[in-house]
Amino acid sequence: MKSFKMKTLSMAVMGFAGLALAGSALAVCPTGATVANGGAWATQSVSADQTMSIVAPGLNGTGCALQIVANTTLLSNSKGYVSDNSPQNEPRYRARFYMDLSSLTNLTVSNQQFEIFDAYSNTAPGTNGTDEVQIYMVGASAVRFFVADTSAPSGTHTISVPFPASATKKYRIEFDVQTGSPGSFRYWVTDAATVTTDGAPTGSYAPTNAGWSGILAVNLGLYSTSANFR
Repeated sequence: MKSFKMKTLSMAVMGFAGLALAGSALAVCPTGATVANGGAWATQSVSADQTMSIVAPGLNGTGCALQIVANTTLLSNSKGYVSDNSPQNEPRYRARFYMDLSSLTNLTVSNQQFEIFDAYSNTAPGTNGTDEVQIYMVGASAVRFFVADTSAPSGTHTISVPFPASATKKYRIEFDVQTGSPGSFRYWVTDAATVTTDGAPTGSYAPTNAGWSGILAVNLGLYSTSANFR
């Protein structure tokens, strides 16, 4: 199983994800998100209408966070994300990241959406897309998981999860997906301070996802924004 937790991710404001390794806080933040700049990511992609920076500290004990800011002229194809291409068609994959929503005061309706995470494979069955797990922000009140599933008419099963009550508005999002017939999808949406041992998940689902070749790469950031978000 490829575990994305070794990149321990924290997301600050309109930004995403800490670059410290799990269990350690970096004494000095990297100069950039990619490995060449001292970070933990293979590549990054940032359009002209967004900026990306590394700030300290990260969330939940991480040393740094990757912060992404969108300006007021955001375009439909705007993007700002980092990518990890180290997975090797993983039949089981687990990821965790943290979000700080304390400054997101204007996202009030469900059609203000943007994608924050995507895990995809090399091949998929039939005419289905290669995305195995996608995660969207729905306003500032919920997250929505899209899970590859040939038993669903659209080829994707949707799970919407409201954020729980949190005094700090800092949250932990985690999932564990495994391919099979049926496969397994477990997810956690909790306050960031919640103990991170493998306790009972927020929920689970058994998709039919054996036709996907396994997780090949992931993106984390701000992209695929809805018209209402823009």
